[in-house]
Amino acid sequence: MMLGMNELYLIEASRTRIERAQTHAFLRWVLLCVVFLISGFAVAQEESSTASGQPNMLYVCSDDAIRNINAPLAAWVIGTEIAAEFEAISRLPNLSVRLFSDEDKLHEAIESRELMAWVCDASVAQRHIGPVFELEIDLARPLNAGPRVGFYSRDGTLTLRSDEADLLDQMEPLIIGLPADSSPVIYRNQQGQVSGLDADVMDKLARRLGLPYRWQECGSWTECVDALQQGSIDSLTFFTPTQARMQFSTFTVPYWDVPWAVVGTESMRRVRSFGDLVGLRVAVVESYSIVDELEQINQMDLITVGSAEEAFSALLDGDVDLYLDSLPLLIGRTREQHLSHLRLSVLREEEGDAVSIGVRRELGALIPLLDRAILSMSDVDKATISQRWFDPQYERGIAPEQLRKWGGVALLGIIFIGAGAALWLQHMRKEVHRRRLREQEARYRALHDELTQLPNRASIQESIRSALVTHKNLEQKFALMFIDLDGFKRVNDEEGHDVGDELLIAVSQRLQRVIRKSDVVARYGGDEFVILLSNIENPEQAKQVGEKILRRIAEPYKLTGTGGALDAKIGASIGIAVFPEHGDTLDDLIKAADDAMYDVKELGKHGVSLASLN
Repeated sequence: MMLGMNELYLIEASRTRIERAQTHAFLRWVLLCVVFLISGFAVAQEESSTASGQPNMLYVCSDDAIRNINAPLAAWVIGTEIAAEFEAISRLPNLSVRLFSDEDKLHEAIESRELMAWVCDASVAQRHIGPVFELEIDLARPLNAGPRVGFYSRDGTLTLRSDEADLLDQMEPLIIGLPADSSPVIYRNQQGQVSGLDADVMDKLARRLGLPYRWQECGSWTECVDALQQGSIDSLTFFTPTQARMQFSTFTVPYWDVPWAVVGTESMRRVRSFGDLVGLRVAVVESYSIVDELEQINQMDLITVGSAEEAFSALLDGDVDLYLDSLPLLIGRTREQHLSHLRLSVLREEEGDAVSIGVRRELGALIPLLDRAILSMSDVDKATISQRWFDPQYERGIAPEQLRKWGGVALLGIIFIGAGAALWLQHMRKEVHRRRLREQEARYRALHDELTQLPNRASIQESIRSALVTHKNLEQKFALMFIDLDGFKRVNDEEGHDVGDELLIAVSQRLQRVIRKSDVVARYGGDEFVILLSNIENPEQAKQVGEKILRRIAEPYKLTGTGGALDAKIGASIGIAVFPEHGDTLDDLIKAADDAMYDVKELGKHGVSLASLN
């Protein structure tokens, strides 16, 4: 357009120069076209080089539990919040990927262990303690406009691609093994219907996928595992991956986390961890995934049995001291065999059995679909199923002695109306008093750490919320101190958990002696402690207290090791956040103190740092 305007101007100004002007304009136009073509060709070459060059490297971080299972990445769903990464991974064979709406949702799934593998930056991958996988992907290809996976529609069915829908339409009913000894997890009721936790889970998954299936009896649990290996059945629920099982099965993501428990006679001592099994004869079903781990415990006599009936017989005959199984199975089996007089103890300090659905390898194409259906189950879905099959009243129970006592009181009431009524009222007053004591004890246990007797995470969070209200009204400051012990893991690993527990108790006692009566110290988890310093004048005052705590923690400890007395020396990394400078909410203050603590870690550990005002 500018060239045309110049030509008109020249024509009006001097018609004698028109031919020369037209020649110059034509040359300028030709030159412009040549430059444009060369630039376009260069850009095209660059894009072609990028597209045809080396693929991008994508890092996938995973939970440390995967290391023990020794499962390939194809056994897990990979999470990401970036659409381009989602599309690129979905093109890779044998991998399942879930797209999250934002980074917070992704982190929630990681922290709750709903997600075991996720895309991470190269810098994060270098520091990650769990297994890290490398994927070669092509991020240059355009995104597909197809439906997103990992979400389900209003009618409760999952959104499937056409090839996935065809796979399900062409499938024969999936044959799922029905063990004879797994109530209340899975069993056939008196009406002949398959019932239990797994029946509810499979019904929900099948409805969302449109998956045809049927249950088939397969004998004892050991016989069912053999049936899956031989191909007599297609799948087993409540199945945990092991290296041996992965030779003939593929596994979904875990759909339930089940605690381990032991049952024994009334003289059984309290058992909280595998370490408490030392010196005992422990029965466990031979085909269980936990057998390999139990075999590593020194000085424990592990006795494998073929079924739960054999384990109970050995326990009642005195051939074993304890029978170990998952908590729901122990509850169901003790009820079925009317063995409520036995004592049950939950291994609360150990990770539970994260159970999955196992499918024979020939049907491995179903795993990504089942994974998506499992991940679509909400907390409400799981809570509804759990409340239906796990009776919380069972753990308390009613002792036979208590029943006899109440019966005696009732009989005296019938014989001696007046005296009986008085005895009954007196008994009820005692019972109310005992119940109040039990409620107080239950609340204390809920808000205190069992090992150190310090307030726990829930308790300190409650104290912080209260401090936010009071200090805001009084226009006062308080400090939140986040403490992570340096060197504790080395002592715990080298000397054993008993020495580690003794060290944690000693640290908690020192912390209580350093702070004021108005302050609160809590065990936040593992080797982490949190201190609430109320009514301080300025941040420097909190930092001085932190340095004092640092010196006390660094003093040597006299501990009792396996080889006799030993000296231990540890340090601490302490981060401090002050209200209201570093935040005015619980989450902001905890995050600020935690970030400050990690600043100390990055600078070489063993120090004190105030949170940044940013």
